[in-house]
Amino acid sequence: MSKHSVANAVTYDGWQEVLPNVFLTHQGELTKRQMMIAALLWAGPHALIDARDACRFHGIKAVAPVEEEVDVWIPGDGGVRSTGFVNVRRSVARPSIVRTDALRYVDAATAVVAAARRMAKERAVLAAFSDALQRSVCTEHELLQAHIRATRRNALSADHALAALALGARSVPEVGFVDLARASSVLPPLLYNALLRLPDGRQISPDALAEDAALVHETNGKQSHAREDLFEDMQERHEVMTIAGLTVMHSTPRQLWTKGRRIITGFETVYLRRRGRGLPPGVVLLRAGPPGSACKAG
Repeated sequence: MSKHSVANAVTYDGWQEVLPNVFLTHQGELTKRQMMIAALLWAGPHALIDARDACRFHGIKAVAPVEEEVDVWIPGDGGVRSTGFVNVRRSVARPSIVRTDALRYVDAATAVVAAARRMAKERAVLAAFSDALQRSVCTEHELLQAHIRATRRNALSADHALAALALGARSVPEVGFVDLARASSVLPPLLYNALLRLPDGRQISPDALAEDAALVHETNGKQSHAREDLFEDMQERHEVMTIAGLTVMHSTPRQLWTKGRRIITGFETVYLRRRGRGLPPGVVLLRAGPPGSACKAG
């Protein structure tokens, strides 16, 4: 269409210029999907939906998009800048592309790392990373690679979150317990989200395990961390582990944050009483950490 034809359409047919040289061909409001399509048309053929909006596409619910804005990635040599409702992020490192019929997105790991750079609280970053891992939309290795490729600005919270995930923690409350346990002068290094096979053949992944004392800590309200662990009910989890000979202690997320000293002292007391006993007969450690960690045959 010529500029004259477009001008007539704006004047007489109700077209709206929603971004420079990008038009909505009616007088209604833009939907979020139309905003994303418009953003890609304006930003160019190499542009991708990024950060918070890409997290929504990948199903990462711990990251909330802003309905009035669109996050876009462009190559480092791209010429456009943030304008209107479009937030532009430039990067020399090219992410993987996920395509739909009308849209192009960065991969899940790149999306959640980019979103995390905008978060002010470390707990929010950990929650976003944990959600991505628990939903299996990316791996820990992919998160680390995306983190390394991203800008170092505001990266400290992501550094800390990845360190906690490397220990095996998969939620904000679990990290609270990890921090308490690591500060203890009594406890040995614990196993986080290890995979156990019980005497009846079923498998379970406790939050934290002192292997030599057969002592478990569980955060109430947890979800199973591995597809091999099918126990969703906390009471059932407690019962099957107790029947197998494990000692199970529980805390709520609130207790971990408000009564942490008392909780870790109680855990230390039970550990000292039971240390050296090892796992009960028939309980086998299949994996010493979350999926992807080294296996221990038994």
